[in-house]
Amino acid sequence: MSDIAESEVVTAIACDIPLGESVLDAYMLPDGEKRFGIEGIGIALGHTNRWFYNRTKRQSKWLQILQGIGFTGAQLDLKIIREFDGRSVRGASKAKTISLRDFVKVVTCEAIGQRNIKAIILLAAFAETGLEKILDDAFAGRSIEFLLEKIVHYSKWTYEELEEVLKYNREEVAFLYAWSGRDLSKRKNPNSFLSSQK
Repeated sequence: MSDIAESEVVTAIACDIPLGESVLDAYMLPDGEKRFGIEGIGIALGHTNRWFYNRTKRQSKWLQILQGIGFTGAQLDLKIIREFDGRSVRGASKAKTISLRDFVKVVTCEAIGQRNIKAIILLAAFAETGLEKILDDAFAGRSIEFLLEKIVHYSKWTYEELEEVLKYNREEVAFLYAWSGRDLSKRKNPNSFLSSQK
């Protein structure tokens, strides 16, 4: 990040979100926007800290699918000032981050397209936690209009786009197993449940 002008780096508050085997590094900007560090995302999904860089540095089918559902990939460089006993610690660190919405799209694509068990577990945990917050707000008489905004945004993921992600995953598996001579086309359709839900 040395090529980024110091004036272009935003100062943010950092916190860690423990996930058991890994930690997600989360950041809050002065305007209240929350973001995730891209290195932590790869580790949280069971990959290396370079995974996000490697997946987004070239135009791949995976990236095209993400962009098709509104993934911007816009990164923001943050300067993190750590505090200890109420005082700023010298030697602030820096982090490259993506938005919450882009983060959710990456995790969802990994869960659906790659059938990444860590991504599936994250989505389930986030869904349950989010549902609890929605119910708490509703019963407390607080507005839950934020839910409608999220439903409108995520409803842009059509059934066809989900099918495209799954088709891509099946093609990659067939290619990887082609050398074994196994015919994967006769396997039970893993999307039979999805097809029945149309």
